[in-house]
Amino acid sequence: MSILETLVVVWCLSVVYFDLYKRRIPNAIILVACVAAIVHVLFTGHTILGGSWQSMLMGAGIGIMLTLPTYALRILGSGDVKLMFALALMSSWYFTLLAFVIATMLAILFILTHLLLAQFRCDNKKPKRWIPYGAAFSAGLACAIGMTA
Repeated sequence: MSILETLVVVWCLSVVYFDLYKRRIPNAIILVACVAAIVHVLFTGHTILGGSWQSMLMGAGIGIMLTLPTYALRILGSGDVKLMFALALMSSWYFTLLAFVIATMLAILFILTHLLLAQFRCDNKKPKRWIPYGAAFSAGLACAIGMTA
């Protein structure tokens, strides 16, 4: 694993932390990733994870097409949409799509676990409607990097 891939994984872990524990992904973290990705493409001609700039643009389009409808339906938050865009800028269409698929599987696993644990709760509190999709997207990208390394 290269230094750049390691930095992306560390960035993903910070996003996971903020999404799980703060329930909000700071715009600064996403902005830093976007600026770093664009600067890297301008100076090297390829993305941080090795994709071409055309593949990056296609990944950004795919990411927006996959997340905007769910944002409109209030399934995802705006931070999740911006995060998917940043992931696409750092990678390629392949990583973007793979991260989305892995994130969907992780979110389903989270939901099923949450529902199972809710059955054993003693109190009658209604659980909040919140699924950490940003954490799932970041974990999906980290898994995609690990699978292709």
